[in-house]
Amino acid sequence: MSKEKPCINSLLNKLTGVDDQMCTLKEKLKLLKEMIKQQDLQEDEEICPDVHESEKAVVQAIEKLYVEELLTREPEGDA
Repeated sequence: MSKEKPCINSLLNKLTGVDDQMCTLKEKLKLLKEMIKQQDLQEDEEICPDVHESEKAVVQAIEKLYVEELLTREPEGDA
């Protein structure tokens, strides 16, 4: 009989560990599902091609103005 008790105790410990791992896995799967839903919602938003092109044009205009401003400045320092 003394052999059975340690065996049962070790089996119960292993089952407890498996139960904990299953709970952790369940939480991680729930979080993953929420992340996928959020990503799907973000992808569902339609991006108007005109808006995209206008934003691109604004960035290019700002870059051009910045470069022109740098070219018109006088050098500073002794270098």
